[in-house]
Amino acid sequence: MSSLYGRLFKYRSREARSPLEDYLSEATADIFNRLNLEQQIDFIRRLFVPLVQLSAWDSLVANTKEMRLETQYPIQSGRIDLVLIVDERPIIAIENKISAPIATYSEDDDQLVTYGRWIRSHKREGTPSIVCLLTHMTRPSDGFLHGGANSGGATPHVVRWSTLGRALNTLRKDESVPLNARMLSEELSLFLGERGMSGEFAGRDEFAAAIVYLRAGDRMSHTFETIYLHLKSLNGQFTANESIHEMSLHFGTKENLIWGWKYLSHPTLHGLFFAYGIALDPANTFKESSAPKHDAAFICVGAEDKKSMASLRSAKEIPQKPWIYTELKDWSAVISFKPLHQMMADPETFAPQMIGWIDSEVDDINSFVRKLK
Repeated sequence: MSSLYGRLFKYRSREARSPLEDYLSEATADIFNRLNLEQQIDFIRRLFVPLVQLSAWDSLVANTKEMRLETQYPIQSGRIDLVLIVDERPIIAIENKISAPIATYSEDDDQLVTYGRWIRSHKREGTPSIVCLLTHMTRPSDGFLHGGANSGGATPHVVRWSTLGRALNTLRKDESVPLNARMLSEELSLFLGERGMSGEFAGRDEFAAAIVYLRAGDRMSHTFETIYLHLKSLNGQFTANESIHEMSLHFGTKENLIWGWKYLSHPTLHGLFFAYGIALDPANTFKESSAPKHDAAFICVGAEDKKSMASLRSAKEIPQKPWIYTELKDWSAVISFKPLHQMMADPETFAPQMIGWIDSEVDDINSFVRKLK
């Protein structure tokens, strides 16, 4: 492996180009290539694999022997900033932008279309082919996220540098990561902060997401309200009177949860509830448990009162796997997860799928709650 700083030194400032993008591409590839294979697989999955390709990615890496990120990868029409090579086959093409526009080659082709077409040409049956825009301020081309011809036939994806910065913070805290990679991750994370790329302030994508959220709010509310109303129709411990503290939909930014909950009845315990929703980072939210590393749907029996938390803790061995016991600062739960990408294969069926899951467990849930003392 050649010196990182030697590779960075070759990028000189030119009138039409700043070397910052190239610096960041080289630094990212250098850190990635220092990780072991398992860490590389998880890093790419968290950042550069869109939801619709997770199953294909998991199948691909089940038997993978080697992967690496290459920079300035030459193709006929130019050089791609970053290309993920898996067992000597290109899988993901990444165009790194800070604020410069996407280069246009013709009326129908730009960098993303061209790179998507190239990565698609290397696709094998059952494997993903992804073209990704890694960006700070640059917006993707019109229609890029719609895919098809707009992304050269490859699956489109967009990742913010602030998101990559958060992944670097995770790496630097992981003692299983090689020491040099942890040190470089910390330094690169600090550098992103110095450049205003750490995501501390809202950028264009954050404002765009907020606008999308407001416009999509009714549909999200309806989806979660449908689940909540079904809970109110259930018998047994679910027949507690409605509380003003119940919520059909709540965005828990601190816990990375999109969820709702309903309180349960019990003759002696208070603060027992049933919750449902999506955990966007379950391993970090539910740290002292065997929660999955990746986004997951969940259902749980929770407790927020000291006495009910103690009761739940004493009965945590009763539920069988896949149920697990977990504790947070203010509440504890017996919880079960399902991979989110399975539930999102058809997003419009999320509510019926959750209701079906709850119905399949409701008798055991009622029995478990009744046994709490």
